[in-house]
Amino acid sequence: MKDLKINVNDKAGLKKEIRISVPFSAIEEKRTSRFIQIAKTAKLPGFRPGKVPDKVIHQQYGGKVIQEVLSDFLDSTYIESIREKNLKPAGPPEVKIDEYIEGKDFTYTATIEVYPEFELRGLDKISIEKPKVAISQKDINAMIENLQKQRGIWNPVERPSEKEDQLLVDFEGKIDGEVFEGGVAKDFVMTLGNGQMLPEFDDALLNVKANEDKEIQLTFPDNYHKEELAKKKAVFSVSVKEVKALEVAEIDETFVRSFGVESGDAKDLIDEVKASMEKELEAKINDEIKKNLMTYLRENNSIEIPEVMVHQEAHALQKDWMSQAGIEKVEEAPELNNFESIAKERVQLGLLVNELVRIQDIKVDQDRVKTKLEEITNRYPKPEEIRKMYDETPQLMDQIKSAVIEDLVIEWLIERTDFQDKAVEFKELMNRS
Repeated sequence: MKDLKINVNDKAGLKKEIRISVPFSAIEEKRTSRFIQIAKTAKLPGFRPGKVPDKVIHQQYGGKVIQEVLSDFLDSTYIESIREKNLKPAGPPEVKIDEYIEGKDFTYTATIEVYPEFELRGLDKISIEKPKVAISQKDINAMIENLQKQRGIWNPVERPSEKEDQLLVDFEGKIDGEVFEGGVAKDFVMTLGNGQMLPEFDDALLNVKANEDKEIQLTFPDNYHKEELAKKKAVFSVSVKEVKALEVAEIDETFVRSFGVESGDAKDLIDEVKASMEKELEAKINDEIKKNLMTYLRENNSIEIPEVMVHQEAHALQKDWMSQAGIEKVEEAPELNNFESIAKERVQLGLLVNELVRIQDIKVDQDRVKTKLEEITNRYPKPEEIRKMYDETPQLMDQIKSAVIEDLVIEWLIERTDFQDKAVEFKELMNRS
């Protein structure tokens, strides 16, 4: 736009303040054009369409027109200003509009955060740990035992409860004498020692019998996911209805065939279990390599991170948490600051990966996109329906393309990495989050 004034001032961090002034002549020109358009179709009592006097048009529509004109200029000149000054906003602007005075230029301030400019470091000599794992007979036996437990039967017992027993309980929790939300349950099934409940709750229910009542006093941890309960002291009245112990399944032909081994031979089951463990191990090692590479990338590239991007990512993490927890009210979810640390890591990593993609000109491989889409859709009973859903939903296809790009980045990094083997037990590795 002719005579558009744009001034950019650096603020703290990645913030920039853009001062924009739209000349009154441009405003007047656009306003006049808008009045002409309105006059052609305006329908007012006492006047024929298209014959309403200009004075009446101005009186009737003046306020609305100036609002529309200023709003249009706000959008268009902001875009023009960031293009002219070659700015790359990391999020939407915070806009502060000066009071509009008739006959004067229209001025406003847009405060933005821009993407950081940086040069990737540490790519010439990458060195990370790689887990080295040997699946032992002990590991295989433990897996078989888990399968026996999965097919086991819970039987009522008269003895006092022990770790790994299953309890059927009613409970009512109070804080300061008042029942709190989520503190009451009927016919609740819990397994002692599996982390389902707070440790104090579990410990108090060791050595109890069916039809026994118990009072439990505990303090919610400082980092409890429901912030309103954190650090609070609670008293639970618990009624134990049943105590059950697990009778593990015997390894017989029926047991073996229940896992799809038609021969019914225990040896064949063990072979399949081992093959499955090897496949899971390979996937886990690849995950660890990826995680270690991403950690290496972050630790070697400390960069400024736009606060607006961290805030957006924290919101997304909070939303995901709510979805997984089955919670709809934001008030019941952990506050945003609980997600900021991981959000900051994710944003930093995203910026670094995007820069690597840019400087190495890594492109989406359409064949790999097709393969990954097939992998996803083939998990469902009706893959053609899922494939159609992806084809008709650009956001879902973008997710697959992003995953492919990520795979290509990892492969690029692996080619330039010196791996240091580190011996790890199978169980330890598989239990890593």
